[in-house]
Amino acid sequence: MLKNIYFKSCLIALCAISQINSSCNKALDAPSVEVSTEEVHWESVSDTKAALIGMYGLLRAAMVDNNAHWMYGEFRSGDFTSYRRQDLSAVINSELNKSYDLLENLSNWRRFYAVINAASLFIEKAPRVLQHDSRYTQFNLDLDIAQARAIRAFTYFYMVRVWGDVPLITSSFDNGKFPEFARTDYRDVLTFAEQELIEAVEVLPFRYGVAPQQYYGSFSTNWQKILFNKISGYAILAHMSAWQGKYLDVAAYTQFIMDNYTQSNITYLNNIAPSSTGTAGLAGNFGIFTNNFQFGQIVNFSAAYSYGEATPSGHIEQLTLATPYVNRANPDVYVSKDSITSAFLERNDRRFGVDTVSGLFRENYFKDYSNEIPVFNKIKIIRDGVNEGNYAVFGSNLVFTRLEELTLLRAEALAVLGQHIKAIELLNVIKAMRFTSSYQVSELDTKPLIDEVFKERRRELMGEGWRFFDLVRWNRIKSTDAKLTDMIQKGGIYWPISRNVLRNNRQITQNTYWN
Repeated sequence: MLKNIYFKSCLIALCAISQINSSCNKALDAPSVEVSTEEVHWESVSDTKAALIGMYGLLRAAMVDNNAHWMYGEFRSGDFTSYRRQDLSAVINSELNKSYDLLENLSNWRRFYAVINAASLFIEKAPRVLQHDSRYTQFNLDLDIAQARAIRAFTYFYMVRVWGDVPLITSSFDNGKFPEFARTDYRDVLTFAEQELIEAVEVLPFRYGVAPQQYYGSFSTNWQKILFNKISGYAILAHMSAWQGKYLDVAAYTQFIMDNYTQSNITYLNNIAPSSTGTAGLAGNFGIFTNNFQFGQIVNFSAAYSYGEATPSGHIEQLTLATPYVNRANPDVYVSKDSITSAFLERNDRRFGVDTVSGLFRENYFKDYSNEIPVFNKIKIIRDGVNEGNYAVFGSNLVFTRLEELTLLRAEALAVLGQHIKAIELLNVIKAMRFTSSYQVSELDTKPLIDEVFKERRRELMGEGWRFFDLVRWNRIKSTDAKLTDMIQKGGIYWPISRNVLRNNRQITQNTYWN
């Protein structure tokens, strides 16, 4: 039953996003707030369940539409190169005001406001169900509303990283009549989102449906990879603070995570590739990007083939894979050999290096390095990741954050705060798992610690949507790239706002960098 509801909710979400992107309705070009609401009558527990899962479906659909998550965070100014597509080259080179449909679609924030409206509507309407259905308890309602607040806060954080100032809307509009909203200073948006999350994490559990108590009729294993929990909330708070340079807060939030992550069945991924006994690894058919992974992602959006969610689009594999994984000669984007060798410096690195016994390149992140264009194969979940062949339907999860990422974020915070010994310990946790040389205290003067943390993030998180945002934070701490520093100062790190939005909402003004 859970699988069926999740599948149907995701289909509704994808249809809603499609309708939003194809409509020229003025109401939708003001922040879009009219999706996935009409069918919910707020009378029974099944209504709240469908609306709750629908919010997650809408959020995932907003993040993967036009492969947005990777366009915003991975390809722009990152390590990937376009093979022949000029629109992808424009993203990579930050030429975001060129006339390509891809750039226009990515510049439109309507699909994110669909998520925000669904969350606001849930917060306002769900209490009605208490009056109509005795199966729906106050405990249920509190958990559900905490998730809606967390989803809304996460969505605002996600938008601020992309556009800077965005309209702050805290109530729903489901009658088809929408006022025009001006943009709100991003600091006020993040203040609101942070307060929402701080209150939500007090209610969010470490796990849902812990026996003998069920949550919506299911035990914890069914909810492990789907719902935001307490660790998810603190992870988002940590990143929200890092984006603002509030590293004391980052240290506090990540300390809570390090002290409590086991309560959410989360673990480190010591292996890169799975062992012959089926041990889970970072990459591969039982790794963290598959629904076969059993140890819980921190902020994750599933697209499991077994649930009928796998699709040919909305996955990084759509752009990065080629022969022998799918039936095409070259990928749309690839990591050049120069970028690979500049990132992966040690032969023993299990992500990419040289096997000292065979002398062959390890292929956990890249396939066919000896060819002119290597294939980025760190994430390569075709169908369910088990079936072979050229059936280009992908079932990889979008993993926004995992324990290794947050460990490096904590190392970043402690390095900035001058707590070098603790930061080095955390950095070396990741290095040890990947079989690379430890960073030594004696290297502080010759190899700046903050640089080494960001270089490790580059290696560990390649392809996961972090590179551009990492470069921004790095250059805010210390200027390592004059061009990017200039873009930060002038607001060029933010995307332009869609022409459709500007045309149909007179309260909205363009980001000045793109005027």
